Amino acid sequence: MNWKKLLPLYIGAGIGPIGGFGIVPIIPVLAKAWSVPFTTASLAITFYMAPFICIQIFSGAIAQVYDVRKTLFFGFAMYAFGGVLCGFSPNLWTLLASRLIQGAGGGFLTPIIMAMIGEVVPQQHVGKAMGMLGLAYTVGVTLGPLISGVIEVHAGWPWFFFSLSALAFTAGAFYFVSSESMERQNGGQEGILSVLPILKNALSQPGVLYLSFSAFSYFITYIGIGTFTADHLKTNLLLPSDRIGAMISVTGFSGIIASPIAGFLGDRYGRTNIFLLGVGIALLSLILMALVPYTYAMYLLFFLILGAGSATAWTSLNTIAIQMFPPLRKPVTSVYNAIKFSGYAFSPILLSLIYAPFELRGVQWGCMVAVLISAFLGIIAQLKSRAHEAQDLPGLRSPAE
Repeated sequence: MNWKKLLPLYIGAGIGPIGGFGIVPIIPVLAKAWSVPFTTASLAITFYMAPFICIQIFSGAIAQVYDVRKTLFFGFAMYAFGGVLCGFSPNLWTLLASRLIQGAGGGFLTPIIMAMIGEVVPQQHVGKAMGMLGLAYTVGVTLGPLISGVIEVHAGWPWFFFSLSALAFTAGAFYFVSSESMERQNGGQEGILSVLPILKNALSQPGVLYLSFSAFSYFITYIGIGTFTADHLKTNLLLPSDRIGAMISVTGFSGIIASPIAGFLGDRYGRTNIFLLGVGIALLSLILMALVPYTYAMYLLFFLILGAGSATAWTSLNTIAIQMFPPLRKPVTSVYNAIKFSGYAFSPILLSLIYAPFELRGVQWGCMVAVLISAFLGIIAQLKSRAHEAQDLPGLRSPAE
């Protein structure tokens, strides 16, 4: 594997979730500094995630039409510029506008980086490379709040954004230099109007939407079980916030270990098999949460198991996504990521309908159903993709597992 080309891609993959999740400990600081309610300051998450999701729908198709290097470097530059503006923001509304820019930059980075893994890595090593990509994502999600909290305490909240900008610019420059010999696309000769037909073509490929909503359903579980368990422990059991945070965070730490292992196993035993293994591990953890009486030590163990299962499933799903239709790899990963991350936005809304009447036990069973739906959709996606491959359609054959 060419680490010279992969390293800036992995750094770029990590800064996206750091920017999204790392702001959480800073929100109370911003609310106090600008004398606004906490709920208003928390819009800094929404103003990042909305463009992050929306831009992803189109960014892969844009990269397909225009030079990939320039498109990805544009994403790095936009992310860095938005971070600088966030750091210099004199009030919340300026910060929110700056977060829009930063989130849009992240929307260019995430799907294109994911697709580029499939471009620069030999097929027999794609699983390992995607496992490392999952490691980068998990590190960003897990350590993002820790990094921002440390920086805020010792240097002030603006330096969190300045640090992200410096990292994004450095990774972007490194990528631009190291990727000079990479294959270019058609250089935009067809123009921006060709983006929509490419996107439509990606959406119409057999299995793409099934795989995307499989990831969406799994994201509902991953976000939902942590969110509502935290509320239950705080509201009903009066558990201190630091202990709740430690419990939820162990999913990330077990994921850091499980992601590269899952990539290696996927290369050897097949993506679908390892995906179902991850689903089974996650389902086991949810069943244990629902049936075993609560103790802090037991729930810590259950979330540790959940993190390992989730990382295993994510690594397999992400690898399947970049291998389904190589000629449309970038727009397909754009569609996949946009729908997947929408689960982050919809999870609290959907599961709150269960949480209100049935409390945490209802959410736990609801998450089990979501995991089973994810497994069903993932299997259907693979069956449809393989059936299409068997028809031997020109240019749309997916690589064998």
